[in-house]
Amino acid sequence: MIPDLPLCQPPGETIVVPAPEQSLAEEALGFVLEPFQPLREQFSAITGLGLEPDEAWPEEQGRTVRQMRLARKDGQAYLGYLAAGQPGGRRVIFLHGSPGTAEEWDRFLLDVPAGQYHMAVDRPGFGASGEEPETALAGQAAAVAPLLTAGTRPAVLVGYSYGGPVALRLAADYPDRVAGVLLIGAAADPQLEETHPLQQLAALDFFARLLPAELANANAELMNLQPGLQDLAADLGRITAPVTIVQGLADTLVPPENVPFLQAHLPESPGPRVILVEEADHFLPWTHPELLRAALDCVIGDEEAPPQPPEPSPSSLLDAK
Repeated sequence: MIPDLPLCQPPGETIVVPAPEQSLAEEALGFVLEPFQPLREQFSAITGLGLEPDEAWPEEQGRTVRQMRLARKDGQAYLGYLAAGQPGGRRVIFLHGSPGTAEEWDRFLLDVPAGQYHMAVDRPGFGASGEEPETALAGQAAAVAPLLTAGTRPAVLVGYSYGGPVALRLAADYPDRVAGVLLIGAAADPQLEETHPLQQLAALDFFARLLPAELANANAELMNLQPGLQDLAADLGRITAPVTIVQGLADTLVPPENVPFLQAHLPESPGPRVILVEEADHFLPWTHPELLRAALDCVIGDEEAPPQPPEPSPSSLLDAK
């Protein structure tokens, strides 16, 4: 259930979505399990366990969601994506994390609002877009860019985790083709990116060949994410589309400290709308789909709403709590 909060507060403001009330037993269990939170999130991200599709997905997919592919200009096979809704409507392009596939967005493909066309991309190196990795952030954005220029109206971008900086790269490089950006647990601050020794080991050719292609590709692009974010940071000021950030405050994979970095580097006027979710981890598309739908409605509504001067917003996460 979505709390009775002004999710569509003017851009530039920050709100905190409180965690549901817990019983004493639930609080005690949470306290005991808290030290294992990073390990649990890492395990779910790598294996996908606990991130199952919506129950209606297998039955409804063939009837309501179309498998599409687009020839890539760089000659690297095709860009695969899932499409649902009204062709010619407002394009909403969903970008998954690392690793991941377009099917992560099943909850946003089975019930598309009237007048919208939802397109969930398999980023290069994943799903239907082939096993050839694309480790550069700019290369990932360039592969998706034709979907921006195919429509007559600017598109809305939704980026989750690694897909967040891909969305920001697109918004900076094609400002006239992007109407709005929704970031969900998105990486942004290059100083927060750390490479674990096991990642370096897994990147060696011998071990990389032993891994499933999607895991090897994910490791390769994550190891190269920091320089991509450094280049992106210098260009964030070029983004003209309104940006909305949804961030779980218990996220250990992409920590909340990314939010003040974005607030400091995106254009000050009007500044990003920020929605902080107490006790939420990295997997918001599965745990809070209704809240994300509401946030997406806000992003789409930004284009039609008259601009308003923002209220003073918190300068840090500590102030926002």
